[in-house]
Amino acid sequence: MIIRNATKTDLYAAINLVNEKYDNNIVLNETRIGKTRDGRDKFNVRLTVKDSHGKGARIGYTGRHLINACWHAHGNFFDTLLYINHNVTIKALNRTIYMENGKAVNNWIDRNIGSYFNPLNWSAACECQFSTKKLKLGKFRIELT
Repeated sequence: MIIRNATKTDLYAAINLVNEKYDNNIVLNETRIGKTRDGRDKFNVRLTVKDSHGKGARIGYTGRHLINACWHAHGNFFDTLLYINHNVTIKALNRTIYMENGKAVNNWIDRNIGSYFNPLNWSAACECQFSTKKLKLGKFRIELT
C-alpha cells in the first residue's frame, strides 16, 4: 500500500498503538519512495506478523497460516493512522482510504478473496476474535467497541 502525507513518526505511533491489541505481533515494513508534488513524504508500507500463529496473522483458504497481517490488523492500523494525522491518504487495493468528517472512508470493506467454489472473505481469513469490531480511539489508548 502507498501512504501519502504521513511522517515516519505517524506510522510508528499508529503501529505501536495497534500492537497493544495484537500482543506486539504486527510488524511495519516501510520504505520511503519519494515525495508528493507538494513535498510531503510518500511511503510503501507492508504489514506482516512475527508469529504466523499469533494474533493478527492471516490464514489462507487452505488453512495455512501466513506471515501477512490480517484484515482486522490492517483496518485498525488505517483507522489509527488517520486518527493521528487526518491529512493521510492510503492507496490500497485500488481504493483510496482517507478521513472525511471525522470518519475513515473506504476502510472496512469486506470482499471475497477465495474462489467461487471455496469462498473466503477477508474478515474470516484469520483467527481474530474481533469479528467486525473496530478499535475505538481514545486520546492515548485504543479500546475495542
